[in-house]
Amino acid sequence: MNRTLKFVFTILFLAGGSAVAQQDSTETKPKRKFKDIVQVYGYIKNLNIVSFSDNPLVGNSDEHFLHNRLNFRIYPVKGLSIGAEFRNRFFYSGRTAETPAFKQNVGSDGGLIDMSWNIGNDVNPVLLNSTIDRLWIAYGNDKIDLRIGRQRINWGINTAWNPNDIFNAYNFIDFDYEERPGTDAVRFQYFGKKMSGFEIAVAPRENWKEATAAFMYKFNAKEYDFQFIAGQYRTDITAGFGFAGNAGNAGLKGEIQWFGPYEGFTDSTHVVTGTVSADYSFSNSLYIVGSVLYNSAGIDDSDPAKLATFFTGSALTAKNLMPTKYNAFLTLSYPITPLLGSSLAIIYGYGPNLLLINPGLTYSLAANCEILLAGQLFFSEFPEIKDGIFTSSYQNISNSVFLRLKYSY
Repeated sequence: MNRTLKFVFTILFLAGGSAVAQQDSTETKPKRKFKDIVQVYGYIKNLNIVSFSDNPLVGNSDEHFLHNRLNFRIYPVKGLSIGAEFRNRFFYSGRTAETPAFKQNVGSDGGLIDMSWNIGNDVNPVLLNSTIDRLWIAYGNDKIDLRIGRQRINWGINTAWNPNDIFNAYNFIDFDYEERPGTDAVRFQYFGKKMSGFEIAVAPRENWKEATAAFMYKFNAKEYDFQFIAGQYRTDITAGFGFAGNAGNAGLKGEIQWFGPYEGFTDSTHVVTGTVSADYSFSNSLYIVGSVLYNSAGIDDSDPAKLATFFTGSALTAKNLMPTKYNAFLTLSYPITPLLGSSLAIIYGYGPNLLLINPGLTYSLAANCEILLAGQLFFSEFPEIKDGIFTSSYQNISNSVFLRLKYSY
């Protein structure tokens, strides 16, 4: 912990010193203001979650925590930038605050360098955690960008599912994490003419078989954006394709990614994940997005273990964005008034008839303050034993209600 923090503050100190030196050496130019060199922004949120279920394997739970985010940007000299983002959460009630196993899970971020720390001990029924989920230094101009450190490498195109997002897949269910996960990597981007260019990114790990390294080439043709991806995804060779454009007045997007083990290539099972989506905005401001996803490694029937890991997000990877093979997604959003917005998202997985219903209401209290009321309802075929006979039935597995107050600065 101490070495990591010293590294962070050393970067900030050197960046500030470089900025002063730059100002002193260019006295003929207008002096830059502090706000032009250092920018700080973020938000404070209070989130309350109440979950309940008639299924004894799921049970009831609650979660209450404060979430403060601090984002720093430093621009010491032209072309050079440094970013650091801190995710600070204080769990003051609920299962995370009261369960040692959950505390240990929050206190580890799984990156090349673990930059998540629990402050306090496992005895107290509260938990304070601080995580650095962005820490990078970058140099760039209108042609190139080189970025080193913890960052988000967003190669995905679609709204719900992104097979092309091989570096840092995210869980759609975790809507409260707007920034989405990052990865420890080196990334080089080249920007060509007419929306063309390429990227090379490497996310190393202590064991190279857990590393990801890939190349992406993108271009524009016939008013469509295309991208091609090839590289290594952990123990697999991977290749993918994505596109985005319009079909009339509707948006049309698609992604497909193939994964094949590089050890025992011909004798192993290969995985293909593909998705297509369309979106349309009506004249009355109703916005609709529909998408389908195919996961060749998904299940066709009810598997409690795989469904449970999906609910927690622990099994979610670029190869396994849904536990089911055939999936559909639909979301609607509509501004009821200028201050009150509504949304409804539905995810369906064929086989166990996995169904997620996610309604939400957002009210703007001020330009930088809003309140959110949302729900998540899960239904699925679920195995059970009745009168000594192993069977299954369609059940309401769990329900959650979210109330969040957010202030941005």
